[in-house]
Amino acid sequence: MFAVVSGGSPALAEAGASADPVDNSSSPTLAVQSDVAAVLAYWTPERMAAALPAEPPEKSGTAPLSLKRVAPENEARIVDGVEPRGGVPMTLADVNTMSGRVFYTNDQGQNRSCSGSTVNSNGKRVVFTAGHCVHGGGAGRGWFSNWIFVPGYNSGTTPYGVWTAYQLWAKNGWINSADRAYDVAAAVMNPLNGVRIVDAVGGQGIKWGAPYGAYIYQFGYPADPPYNGSLLYYCYGTTWNESGFPTISCNMTGGASGGPWLESYGQQFWAYLYSVNSWMFWNPDPTKVYKWQGPYFSYDTAGSLFDTVKDM
Repeated sequence: MFAVVSGGSPALAEAGASADPVDNSSSPTLAVQSDVAAVLAYWTPERMAAALPAEPPEKSGTAPLSLKRVAPENEARIVDGVEPRGGVPMTLADVNTMSGRVFYTNDQGQNRSCSGSTVNSNGKRVVFTAGHCVHGGGAGRGWFSNWIFVPGYNSGTTPYGVWTAYQLWAKNGWINSADRAYDVAAAVMNPLNGVRIVDAVGGQGIKWGAPYGAYIYQFGYPADPPYNGSLLYYCYGTTWNESGFPTISCNMTGGASGGPWLESYGQQFWAYLYSVNSWMFWNPDPTKVYKWQGPYFSYDTAGSLFDTVKDM
C-alpha cells in the first residue's frame, strides 16, 4: 500500500478574491450529476498514468503575521479525527487510506497530480491539500478543473473510489500572490453513491498554532524520478523552524505536493494534520531532493480555512 523513503478542460472562473491574504476564496461549485459524470469519465487510467507532477511554488514566501484579531480559542486549536462509519468497512480502511492522490487539469490545460488527505469536519466532506494543487496562484492564473481525489491510490487501482470536488477553496495570499506562506487549500467533495468521503474512509484531525519541533510522518505520492506516482510513500522525523516554515528532511519528489504532515501518527486510528507538503529543496540535481517545507498552520492559514469549509 505504501513504502518508506529515507531521511484538457477549461479552467473554472475565479470567484472574486479580496486583497487580504488571510481571507479565503472559492471556485464555482460542481454538483450537477452530468458534470460529475463527465469528470469521472475524463479520468481514464491512461490519463491518470500520464498526469504530470504538480508545479511547485516559485516564490520563497514570508511567514504570515496576523493582521486581524483572533479569538483566544482560535490562536491554537485541535480538532479530532474520526474513523470510517459507512461505505467502506472499518477493517478495510486505515490511517493510510485517508491519504490519496489528487488529479486535475490546471488552468493551462495540463493534466497534473498532487497528494492530499481527508480531514474530519461537521460536513464530513473535506480534503486538505496545497494551494498550488487547486489554483495557479498570482496574476492571470485561475482555478483548476476536473479535480478528483483517489484515497488509497495504489499502482493504478482506486480501491476506495474516485471522488469529485464540489468546490475548491484557497487562501487569497496564494490566489493573488502565489505566496507559499499561504500554500494550503481545501476541497469540499461530492458524495459518492450517497456516501460522504470521511464516512467512507475516515478523516484525520487537524491542529494549528502548534509549536515547531513536532515529530511527524509526512505522506505523499512522488511522481518525478526516481518515483512514478504509483505508491504512497512517507518520511518521518522532527520538524524545525526555518524562516518561519516547518521543515523536515525527506527525499520525495514532485507529485507529493499537498500530502499531509501527520502529528501523533500511529497512536490511534487517525492523527493530526500539522502542515502539508509545499516546497522541496535539491542541490543540484532535482531528482535528489533532501528536504521539504510546508506552510505554518496558524489561524490565518489553516484554521480560518477549516472554519470556512467545516459545515459544508
